[in-house]
Amino acid sequence: MLKILLLLERIVTACRRSPIVDTYTVLTLRADVLKLRVHLVDGSFIEVFHNIATGKSAFALIAAESRIYGKDKDNAKMGWHVHPAENPETHKPCDPVSFEESLAEVEALRFRSPQDG
Repeated sequence: MLKILLLLERIVTACRRSPIVDTYTVLTLRADVLKLRVHLVDGSFIEVFHNIATGKSAFALIAAESRIYGKDKDNAKMGWHVHPAENPETHKPCDPVSFEESLAEVEALRFRSPQDG
């Protein structure tokens, strides 16, 4: 349970520091599973999932009831992969990512104008 609680603490800290996060809701908190919904200020949300037993992790940006971007790790299939914004149904291998990194990517994707750099 300690690993899950430490992960939750990291996610909560990142949410509190982020200007794009409105609130978050813990949906599942068990010894080996954590699932949250991180609500963003534009009405979209990030579905966060981690299962210690299987090693599965997922960060999915949801808007209008559809995944529009995400990164996840599935040990049974292809490891870490991205569902790119231009075609979120596809899978492209990617480097591992933390929640904090995923949140920064969502901020760049949804909240920064091109002139922000």
